[in-house]
Amino acid sequence: MNPILVLGAGRSSVSLLDYLHKLASAEGFRFSVADADAGNLALRTGGLGTADALLFEAASFESLCDLIRGHKVVISLLPPPMHPDVARACLFCGSNLLTASYESSEMRELAAEVKKAGLIFLNECGLDPGIDHMSAMEMIHEIEQEGGKILGFESYCGGLTADECDDNPFRYKISWNPRNVVLAGKSGGLFLQDGKPAFLPHQRLFAEADNISVPGWGQFEAYANRDSIPYAALYGLKDVLSLKRGTLRKAGFCPRWNVLIQSGMADESVQLSFPPGSGYQEFLRAFFPEGSPGLQAFCGDNAIAGDVENLFRDVSSWRTMKRSIGTPAEYLLDLIVDVWVLQPEDKDLVVMLHSFIWVNDKGQKFQKNAWFGLKGENSLHTAMAKTVGLPLGIASKLILNACISQKGLLLPLQEEIYQPVLKELSGFGIEFQQTTLPL
Repeated sequence: MNPILVLGAGRSSVSLLDYLHKLASAEGFRFSVADADAGNLALRTGGLGTADALLFEAASFESLCDLIRGHKVVISLLPPPMHPDVARACLFCGSNLLTASYESSEMRELAAEVKKAGLIFLNECGLDPGIDHMSAMEMIHEIEQEGGKILGFESYCGGLTADECDDNPFRYKISWNPRNVVLAGKSGGLFLQDGKPAFLPHQRLFAEADNISVPGWGQFEAYANRDSIPYAALYGLKDVLSLKRGTLRKAGFCPRWNVLIQSGMADESVQLSFPPGSGYQEFLRAFFPEGSPGLQAFCGDNAIAGDVENLFRDVSSWRTMKRSIGTPAEYLLDLIVDVWVLQPEDKDLVVMLHSFIWVNDKGQKFQKNAWFGLKGENSLHTAMAKTVGLPLGIASKLILNACISQKGLLLPLQEEIYQPVLKELSGFGIEFQQTTLPL
């Protein structure tokens, strides 16, 4: 039986499948790739001689078990809500599991059973979460080995568009799950500041973005990402006073996206209906009808108002709305999927930055920064696919070769995981640069 099964052959699978093909060729095995879309399977596996394509749509627990049974490692690239079902099937079949998604409460409920079975269920092993964890833990351990005490930690990551491919005022195109782009920031941002919790709700998040500089890659806007406070305990930062994790966007994105948030265009609580064949101008008029002060007055900035209006401008028939009824967020999602698409030769960009404030045993204070930037090759071989897929591929090799001694429900926080993964990633251009400066 093939030792590895990949569930899902979407846009994030490209680099993972290439990696597994080379691994399988070198070590003399085949691997399986399952997807419900025959086109995806053909596109992703057509040139991979070691991959067996399996057309599959999980209809029941039994059918999922039939697919998984016999595989030593299952790598799930399916939507996160499907991971608990996959996890239960892996537990039943005695297969190890890898995902790039956040560890869910449902997954935690299986922790004792996974450990008892002697299996490894490794979550958050992609980009963010994933590379952020591994690189942060490496730096934390380095500082601690020098006798340092960490007082502040900030971590930022962005999936963006390379500068030469920016051709819209938002300076953004879709290189990952577009639904997550629309819903980003819904839960606001909670973080530590001067030893106290600080909270920015969704309606303020993009209006109060920070300006962040990444050496060699330029200036960015950054907004707080979800709840950062639990990472103090997760990373063992018992003395930390300030801790924030955030998302990076190109300069100009946040004030424009803030208009969409403030106007209600990302709302999920109401249903709007339009006559079939309506254009997105009708959607815009629903929020700024005739007789209202209008978009320009709402924005208070003519340039931003013009950029937002142009996003919805009906310039050709393909800009007709795809649905007649839906939430504002669903209409907005439909629009950006069409408008912010990576063209075949477009290059995406992934940027990550960590910044630590720490003090040594002599009371001297330092700032230690680490960062990397990676451009994709084109719209298929993207930086996002590399940074999400390669850590999963490397970790699957570690499991196959019995290099991970710990068992149970894991995150990539241990040296036996992050050290070999980060070392191999550096050979793919995913390598952090560092500076340490006295304060």
